[in-house]
Amino acid sequence: MVFLPDDLCATILSRLPIKVFTSFKLVCKQWNSVVDSPIFRELFIAQHQNTHSSSWSLIMGAVDRTEFLAHYRCNTWGLQRSLDSYISSFIAYKFENQRHYYRRGSVVAYSDAGFVLIDVSSYSYAGSTFEKRSLCVANPVSQECIEIDAPKAFENSGIFRPFGIATRTNNGVVTSYKIVAFSSESYVENLGLMIYSSETGLWSRKLHLHSKSESCPHTISLNGNLHWLSRNNDELVSMDFNATNMASGPFRYTDFPDLEKRVKFARACTTYQGSLMYINIVSQDGSVDNKLCVWRLKSWEWQLISEISTALTETKFDYIPLSINSCDATTAYFLSQKHKRLIAINLRNGERMLHRELEVSSGGRILRSLRYSQGSYFYSFVLPQWLYRLPRQQR
Repeated sequence: MVFLPDDLCATILSRLPIKVFTSFKLVCKQWNSVVDSPIFRELFIAQHQNTHSSSWSLIMGAVDRTEFLAHYRCNTWGLQRSLDSYISSFIAYKFENQRHYYRRGSVVAYSDAGFVLIDVSSYSYAGSTFEKRSLCVANPVSQECIEIDAPKAFENSGIFRPFGIATRTNNGVVTSYKIVAFSSESYVENLGLMIYSSETGLWSRKLHLHSKSESCPHTISLNGNLHWLSRNNDELVSMDFNATNMASGPFRYTDFPDLEKRVKFARACTTYQGSLMYINIVSQDGSVDNKLCVWRLKSWEWQLISEISTALTETKFDYIPLSINSCDATTAYFLSQKHKRLIAINLRNGERMLHRELEVSSGGRILRSLRYSQGSYFYSFVLPQWLYRLPRQQR
């Protein structure tokens, strides 16, 4: 292939999965130049734009992660193991296998660019003396990472809880990212925000939070914004970093579409193909019939895209919604702790498929333990259709 012109070489390599062609960069300078070129990126995205298949995992918790569902042998990435195994391998390699000091890393947030945000604590003498605290932004598949020091004021005292990372992309390139953390030098009542910008390499202190926003254990990073539920579970709170007018702050508050109706589940959101989704079983006005409804957030308004009657809407239905299949918009997953089983629902016709524990298929799908603690949060970690590189850190 060394005798082939670059455009033909790019056409051939673009038909391969991401995990395969990235290793070809080590073969020779020509291939490295081809794979890193904008033309190759455009060829690859065009080649795979109709597959709608990517590696993804549904993960419970942060510090003690449990991978519930995983799909990884897709044509786009070509991975041979699940995303959580890549995360665990990266943390063990980067932080835990150190000779002279002990480092502990915990994933606190996921980005739609395929990055994870890791909270890192460093100790000397086998964990006896605390040294420093930092954050790591990493791609667990490529193992590319950048480590960022926590603000000096919060290294040894006060409250500092990182909870989200938002990435901005342009033409297949991550141009910048922002890290958001709760912070207070002394009291919880004085809770505010610290925001780190990769464009400046600095932390900045923001105004105190609105009372609706002070509880944020679970964020969704999507299209450069962060989303989470309000304290009362009746509004979607968003940090809109793309807003042109930031004078009033980056916050947006969007009411859920079913506030005037009875709903079956505690509200929660998920994502699908770059959109924020909301699922619930809603009682209809003046009727005993309940509907399984799905909404999509578009231009900061909820749009109803699916409404079906199904046996799942019965009164004794004890399942909770987890996520929409990231590769199939017609499939949503529901979990029953009581019966230790998971059901996949077809959102078009209401048909059900039962999944049992420890189910593995040759196609790269896996279902692990169905046990979970009450109040647990589920994170949907989905790899994008392209391998994004971390932007250079400003100093």
